[in-house]
Amino acid sequence: MLPSGTAAAGDDMQPGELLDVNHPVQSANGRYTFVFQGDGNLVLYINNSNGDRSWLWDSATGGPVGVCIMQGDGNLVIYDENAVPRWSSDTWQHPGSRLVVQDDGNVVIYRPDGTAVWATDTVQS
Repeated sequence: MLPSGTAAAGDDMQPGELLDVNHPVQSANGRYTFVFQGDGNLVLYINNSNGDRSWLWDSATGGPVGVCIMQGDGNLVIYDENAVPRWSSDTWQHPGSRLVVQDDGNVVIYRPDGTAVWATDTVQS
């Protein structure tokens, strides 16, 4: 059975929230989009001023679509349609962590004390 939760919104994913397919979270400034695509890939885009998007990072997980969830244990996980984990941030040891799409283009998972435990390392100048 696939994990379930509330849909993420705004610029972050709280514990237990899902990224619904093609319903992204965006940086507060609207410049960066983090989306779980219909092809099963989790992708970070920069939204260019001409209306186009450019790729910055992806999970390389194309395939059957399941869910992308920020678990309560602090792990961001992509499950396929059979509830098999396809990718994770490997941050399961940090309960209560949340993911933030930052205005600088970096996507970061922060522990409740504010310590960063994972990032896409995509800071833009």
